[in-house]
Amino acid sequence: MNKFVAGAVLALLSSQAQAAGLDRSGQSVASIFAADGTASLSFGYVMPSVTGTDSRGADYDVGESYTQTAITYTNGLKGTGFNYSLIFDQPYGTNVDYDADPTTSNLGGTMADLDSRALTVIGRYKFGDRFSIFGGIGVERIEADVALNGLSYAGAISTAAVASTVPGLDSTLLGAALSGSAAAATAIDSTYGAGTTAALGSAVASTSGSFLGTGGYTFAMDQSTKPTYLIGAAYEIPDIALRISGTYRFQTEHSADTTEELLGRTVRDSVDFVSPASFNLDFQTGIMEGTLLTASYRWTDFSAVDIVPSALGADLVNLDDGHRYTLGVARRFSESFAGSMSVSYEPENNNDTVSPLGPTDGLWGVSLAGQYSSGALKISGGLNYSWLGDAVAGVAERPAASFEDNHAVGIGFKAEMVF
Repeated sequence: MNKFVAGAVLALLSSQAQAAGLDRSGQSVASIFAADGTASLSFGYVMPSVTGTDSRGADYDVGESYTQTAITYTNGLKGTGFNYSLIFDQPYGTNVDYDADPTTSNLGGTMADLDSRALTVIGRYKFGDRFSIFGGIGVERIEADVALNGLSYAGAISTAAVASTVPGLDSTLLGAALSGSAAAATAIDSTYGAGTTAALGSAVASTSGSFLGTGGYTFAMDQSTKPTYLIGAAYEIPDIALRISGTYRFQTEHSADTTEELLGRTVRDSVDFVSPASFNLDFQTGIMEGTLLTASYRWTDFSAVDIVPSALGADLVNLDDGHRYTLGVARRFSESFAGSMSVSYEPENNNDTVSPLGPTDGLWGVSLAGQYSSGALKISGGLNYSWLGDAVAGVAERPAASFEDNHAVGIGFKAEMVF
């Protein structure tokens, strides 16, 4: 029972459609527990529907479809208690595109495309048949392209640029004054002289026109490839298919060359950033003959991820930590077929606004999967439907667009062979 149903559980992981922040693969290390000589190939296709509107009447459909691929190979040294696994995955990513006219909409022309690849080698040592420890080292590559455009970004970036020319003037105060706050305007005029707010308003309007006329702000980050590390431990009772494992991945420091285009200037520099630390807790146990219960939790330290380009001078990421909970059950129906179902949940952060580069807040998801086995070959397929939480996308903490009633559909396939 244990071997067959444990294999079925892998199908639960084949169709993770959407996750917190930039999370994509979930960085599972389940392959380290596979039988020696096991190779697998997974492929997923995700179709988000993320639509919204802004106060100027523009409609947005910003979710771009994307693919996910993972390859693993597991083997061991017989009689030593040691085995290893090689894992290729795509841990982080985003694909967002606001396809609207920047001169008549709040966010038109804004986009983000972040891509990552990771190759990890994990080694595990078993102390008897119950307790094991493992560690891994790998390489991670990240690259990104971002564009910020539309009237909301034109106003915010132009306000910050003009405020920076006045010693001691806070751009938030200037923004409030230009948005109609009499108190803010009085504070500026009393400090810098009568008529200052009006003069700065004219400068902001002129700079905004230049911003839109030169294509807004663009950011291109070259590839950064750095080493990654993880540690973990597991406790198992094979007779009842029980396993509890924890995996901690350390924060990875990156540095990459960048090119920015802003207000007709090209700025070539570099940026330092990190990919986040994370912790995965995974649990499974047999609850009756042929049936397995699974549960997992993933924390990702996205609040530590800041990308602050020199010309822009502001964080492009601005995410809260990710928390994902999953509960599932797998059932063997025959010697050759098993099925599984899981429910995933990510809590809302309940912020007033979220980044336009990730305009949802929380999710509920359901995955259904099946697995067919024939000898040493296992073929799995799964379908995921996720309800994405409503959110207000904001620029400089000011609402720019509202996103409601959105979802994502993911389909995944996995082939696994024991050689």
